[in-house]
Amino acid sequence: MPIVRLHLALALHNHQPVGNFGWVLERNFEESYLPMLEALERHPRIKAALHYSGFLLDHLREHHPQFIKRVRGLVERGQVEVLGGGYFEPILPIISDRDKLVQLKLLRDAVTRDFGRRPSGLWLAERVWEPGLPRPLAEAGYGYTILDNEHFEAIGIRAEALLQPFLTEEQGHAIVVLPTLKVLRYAIPWQPVEEVMEILRGLAGEGERLALMGDDGEKFGSWPTTREACWDRGWVDEFFNAIETSAGWLDTVLPGAYVETHRPHGPVYLPATSYPEMIKWSGGFWRNFLARYREANAMHKKMLRVSRSGRPSRHLLQAQANDAYWHGVFGGVYLPHLRRAVWQNLRAAEGAGRRLVARVSEEDYDLDGHREVLFEGPEQNVYVAPAAGGAIVEWDAGRLNLVDVVQRRPEAYHEELRAGSAQGGGILKANLLVREPGLHERLWYDRRRRLLFQCYLVPAEARLEAAQRGQLEELGSFGTGGFLTRLRSRRLKLDRTETVGGQSVTMTKELTVDGQGRSITLSVRVDPLPPGSLLAVESNLAITAGPAKGSLTANRRTHCLDGEVEIAEAASLVLLQPELATRCTVRISPPARIWYYPVETINNSEHGYERILQGGCLVTLHAVGQARLTIRQSDV
Repeated sequence: MPIVRLHLALALHNHQPVGNFGWVLERNFEESYLPMLEALERHPRIKAALHYSGFLLDHLREHHPQFIKRVRGLVERGQVEVLGGGYFEPILPIISDRDKLVQLKLLRDAVTRDFGRRPSGLWLAERVWEPGLPRPLAEAGYGYTILDNEHFEAIGIRAEALLQPFLTEEQGHAIVVLPTLKVLRYAIPWQPVEEVMEILRGLAGEGERLALMGDDGEKFGSWPTTREACWDRGWVDEFFNAIETSAGWLDTVLPGAYVETHRPHGPVYLPATSYPEMIKWSGGFWRNFLARYREANAMHKKMLRVSRSGRPSRHLLQAQANDAYWHGVFGGVYLPHLRRAVWQNLRAAEGAGRRLVARVSEEDYDLDGHREVLFEGPEQNVYVAPAAGGAIVEWDAGRLNLVDVVQRRPEAYHEELRAGSAQGGGILKANLLVREPGLHERLWYDRRRRLLFQCYLVPAEARLEAAQRGQLEELGSFGTGGFLTRLRSRRLKLDRTETVGGQSVTMTKELTVDGQGRSITLSVRVDPLPPGSLLAVESNLAITAGPAKGSLTANRRTHCLDGEVEIAEAASLVLLQPELATRCTVRISPPARIWYYPVETINNSEHGYERILQGGCLVTLHAVGQARLTIRQSDV
C-alpha cells in the first residue's frame, strides 16, 4: 500500500519595531521567545525555522547573549534554521533598490555571524509582495521566502495544490516561494491539539507533501490569552508530543532543507498582495496606507528624500521600519513613540547638525500634486504647504518633528465600538474589549490634518469644547484653502482672498524662519475682520509621552498637559515636556485668549479599544484682525 506522509514546516517570525519600549521587548522575551526556545530544547525531534528582526536581534545580543548561544546550539545540531530578511523589517517594495539590498544583506550577514549558518530563506515583512521583488531577494543571496494562500489563489492555484514549493522570477532572477497555509495559521495554537492533528492528517497523502505554518512567534505567549494556553496549560508541549508520536506519517522539516532537495513547480507569477487581514485593512493594496494616512505619506516621502541625499546610514535604515507606516489590529501609525522613532532617525540621518549652509527650495516633496516650500538649516527644517491653508506640515527642531500629530479619522472598527457601547472596564463581550468606559462618547473627528500655524476665522461665541470635539464652526475656508506665495530668502508671504458673509476678506500670512536657530515667526493679518468673528491661530505640537508630567505655564500659573486649559489673556506661554526633553516658548502679540487641549484618538488593537494621546493643540484667539506669534524650541 502507498505510504501516506506529510512534512510539516514551522516558521516563527519574531519581531519588535524600532522605537518600541524596552519593557515590551522584555515581556515578549519572557512570554514567547524564551519559552519557545526551551520547548524546542525539550523536543529535539521538532524542527523549526526562526526569524529575529534586526532591532530585536540587537536587543537579544545586548541583553540576552546566552539566548543567542542557545539558538546557535540548535542550529548546529540541525534542529533550527534562522531566517534572514530586511534588517529593520521594512516593507521592501517602498524603499529604494539600493536600500533593499543593504537591508537584506545586513541581516543575512548578522545571522551568519551570530548563528553560524548563512540563511537561505528570508521572512518578508508583513508578507507584502510585489512582482519586482525576486530580483533584489536573489541578488542578496536568498533562495526562498514565505507567502500566503492568497498570493497563490489570486492566480487560480487552489488550496489543495499548495503543498509544494513554487518558483517565480523577475528578469531571470529566480526565487522559491513557499505557501503558509491559512488553515494551519488559524488553528495553531487556537484549536485543541487533537483538532490540529486531524487537520494535518487531512493534508497527508501519497508522495511528497509540505505543509508550512509561518506566523508570528508572539502568538505563542504574548498575544491575549495565549500565555495561559501555550505554556500554563501546555498546548505547545502537547502539540510537539503529538507530532513525535505520529512519526509513522508525520515529521517536521526545515523549510530551507526541503527547498534544497525538492524541485519547485513553476514558473508562477504572483500579484501585489499580502495576508488577508492586511489586504482588508489597506483596502486591497498595501500602498493605500500612504494615501489614506497623510502622516504616513509624510514619513515615507521624507525617508525617500533622505535616502536620495546620501549613503544609507543605520539611522536611515531604522527609519524604514514598517510598523509606523500602516494601521490594522497591529501596525503603528497611531502609536506616537513609533512615529517619533522614525522622525528621530530621519533627523539623525540628515546630519542636520553638520549642515553649515541653510537652503530654501520649492518642490512637491510629498507627491500630493502641490509644491511645498522647504526651509532647511543646521538647527531646524520647516516645510510649508501653501495648498493646505499655508500651514507648516513639518517642523524638525532638535531631534523631533514637532508637527507629528495624527488627524482623528473614522475607522471601520469605530462602528463596532458604538454598537457595543454598553461594555466597559475591560469586559470582553461579543468579541469587544474596551479598556475604559465611555470611549464611544469620545469618537471625535477632524476635518483636516493637524498642522502648525493653521489660521482661520471663528464666531466670537466659539467655545473650547467645540474645538476639542472637532465641531468648531469656521467662517470661510482659510484653514484648508490654497494660498498664493511670494518667497524672499527665508521669508514667505502667503495670501488668500475669499467671500465671508457677503464681503471680500483677505488673509495675509508671513512666515519668517530662523536660519541658524530653532524659531519660527508668524505674522497674520485679516482685512477686514468680519463683525462678530475672531482670528484663530492653531498650533498642533507632538508633545506626547507622559502628559501628566508635561506642563503649560502662562501668567505665572502652571497647568498639566493631560487636560483642557483656557486662559483669558496671555502674552507668552511655555509648553514643557520633560520626557521628550523639549520646551516650546510661544510669544503672542497683542496678548490673546488661549485654548489648549490634548489630541487623542480611539484605537483598537489586540489588547482592545483605548485612548492614545497624539499631541497637544494650542489655539490663540484674537479679537483684532492681526497677530504675531513666535515659537521657539529648546532642549531641556
